[in-house]
Amino acid sequence: MASTAAQPPAFAVLTQNIRYHDESTLPGQADHWPERAPVLAQLLGEAEADVVGLQEVLASQIPVIDEALGATHLRLGIGREGGGRGEHNLLLLRRDRFELLDWDQLWLSEEPDRIGSLGWDAHCPRIAVWARVRDRRTDQDLVLAVTHLDHAGEAAREQGAALLAGRLLAEAGESPIVLMGDFNAAGGESTPWRVLRDADFEDAHDVAAEHVGEDIGTFPDYGTPEAGGMRIDWILARGLAVEQYAARVPLRDGRAASDHATVTARLRRARG
Repeated sequence: MASTAAQPPAFAVLTQNIRYHDESTLPGQADHWPERAPVLAQLLGEAEADVVGLQEVLASQIPVIDEALGATHLRLGIGREGGGRGEHNLLLLRRDRFELLDWDQLWLSEEPDRIGSLGWDAHCPRIAVWARVRDRRTDQDLVLAVTHLDHAGEAAREQGAALLAGRLLAEAGESPIVLMGDFNAAGGESTPWRVLRDADFEDAHDVAAEHVGEDIGTFPDYGTPEAGGMRIDWILARGLAVEQYAARVPLRDGRAASDHATVTARLRRARG
């Protein structure tokens, strides 16, 4: 009997807009960061994700993330205003799974290498962090990235998606890619979604072999998640099989970590 090659090992990906620390909130309010922080720490610690992409992170929130993942994951990304200033997109990679080969941060603008640059009709600077890694389990390279597109500018979302597609494809070559984040646009029907689909990225939601839990919208805004609601937080992949997809809102004592759902996927490099 001919031997069957073992499947490459899967890896788990998680994307979460953590909602920035708004110092004007009061105890008891859903958005109050000191009361959300333990929920986020528990969520990240229990998820056991190999790759984590976080958005809207302020410097004051990083210690909570480091407490949850610092012992196991390498953290990449700086503030969008430079250094620790402004919101961060953070990419966290499990050290015992991935070897970092290269990484960079770009600004989604006409000057992507200029710190703090504002692109097109964007309301504020928008960024992406990418890394080329070697998967220690397969000895193969892949490119991983996290982003947060603008909430106001339609041109900024479209052009930002196109810039990302071009940069990631150039960095990856034939290697697989994972792009995750808050795209501030509807998965399945928006212009940035189509731009990325046309660049051969697949939406994990659409191609997953298995969906876990209810198919919900990803911005419940601390309310009850809507079945079949708009998905603005995506995990996209190129050159990878998607085994599983889930969107959920974990609660701790009735409190959510963020106004966004947690989106996860289990991915595997296709044989061949």
